[in-house]
Amino acid sequence: MKRFLVGLLGVIASAVMIMGSVYGADAGSESDPLVSKSYVDDKIEQVMSLIGSGGSTSTAITFTPVSVAVGKTIIGGEGTEMILRAGKAGVVLSGSEGITDATTGQTLYNGHSASLNHLNIIPRADGRGFKVTEAAWFLVKGSYTIQ
Repeated sequence: MKRFLVGLLGVIASAVMIMGSVYGADAGSESDPLVSKSYVDDKIEQVMSLIGSGGSTSTAITFTPVSVAVGKTIIGGEGTEMILRAGKAGVVLSGSEGITDATTGQTLYNGHSASLNHLNIIPRADGRGFKVTEAAWFLVKGSYTIQ
């Protein structure tokens, strides 16, 4: 009986020590954060850049219909996919590199028109997109701004 009590006390003491170390940890403190400071700073910077951009920036996780009025320009973010479903639009570039028409495998440059129902991919977030010349509907997946 004495051995049983000593063993039982040993098990209880072990359980108390384990529970104390689990509940005694200061989770969420500066020494044990729930998320890293750099992660939070990065997210704050992303939100601030969206607020300060001046345009209406959106991100579509799946293909989302987007209406763009005549004279407006839809600018895609890096990796954004756009399909012109209705209307007319011409390519807008900030440099000499183009927009990929994945349907034909061609590169579109300033002066080219977007073809209906072709998948266009914006390779970089540097001002590439489409200026609408006839009220248009796009299917967009990714980030975009209408200016």
